[in-house]
Amino acid sequence: MQSSFDFLDLLADAESLQVLLVACPDGLVVLDEAENIVLYTGSSEAIFGFAPVELLGRHASLLFGDAQSYKHFQDRLRSEGRVVNLEVMATRLDSPPFAAAVSAASLRDRWGAAAGTVMYVRDHTKVRAIEEALRQNNRRLNDLVRTLNHVAQHDQLTGMLYRGSAIEAAEAAMLASGFSQSPFGVALFDLDHFKSVNDSYGHLVGDEVLATLSGVLRQAARGDDIVGRFGGEEFIAFLPGADLRAVTGFAERVRLAIGEACVRVAEDQTISVAVSAGVASIPTCAATLEDAIRIADDRLLSAKRQGRNRVVANDDAQEQTAA
Repeated sequence: MQSSFDFLDLLADAESLQVLLVACPDGLVVLDEAENIVLYTGSSEAIFGFAPVELLGRHASLLFGDAQSYKHFQDRLRSEGRVVNLEVMATRLDSPPFAAAVSAASLRDRWGAAAGTVMYVRDHTKVRAIEEALRQNNRRLNDLVRTLNHVAQHDQLTGMLYRGSAIEAAEAAMLASGFSQSPFGVALFDLDHFKSVNDSYGHLVGDEVLATLSGVLRQAARGDDIVGRFGGEEFIAFLPGADLRAVTGFAERVRLAIGEACVRVAEDQTISVAVSAGVASIPTCAATLEDAIRIADDRLLSAKRQGRNRVVANDDAQEQTAA
């Protein structure tokens, strides 16, 4: 029976192998049946940093950065007969271990006996660097998409959802509940005499008034409530689980809180503002979200007609407040 060295000598005589040894950019390492290094090409030297004289005849484990990597390589090779692009930690002379991709296959002689192993090794350091750069770029891209999505959905002045986004969030909340008969409240608010605030004190003060109302709404809302800017000086709140009494109480608390807030218009001058509100609930007042919004809007107009600074919760033109 020929030894692995004889078998290697036969391979080395082949012209194709000579071309391979010169042209292959990957490191080529051949082991005998005892896993000692018997062939170590110039490309291997460029990857590992060791000269051939330092490794020939020595055990292949010297090329691996740790025992775990070598055992993983052995286990895969023995169980499958070959490995393809198996990433392991490899050893580099006078440097920390580095990521390497190893492809290997067991060699057998003409009688089928184990004759050694042929290994192709590729430095994965640059691949790792490229992968990490791609991950970072993807993270930055995802952050940018989230930022753009937030900007597209939220009003810059108040930080609240725009009308369409608020309605979409409310529809999603109803869908998540399975359109059950659980109540769902809607409250629509409008700042009273807002135009006169802008005309008397300027738009910057008007912006401060809008921001004040949005802050009051956020403080009054529960964790699963949805609040948004409906347009201009109008704001909307969707209250999952709130019946007509509960949403009326919510609107009344907001009305009282905004009435107590003071907006500074000069160093020694503040103004007070008020809101009117119309409320509705599903299923008491409406069967759909669209109808509930329409009813709340009609009741808001009724609150305006009745003299403003009030909450209307029914259609009989009577002021309603929470107990």
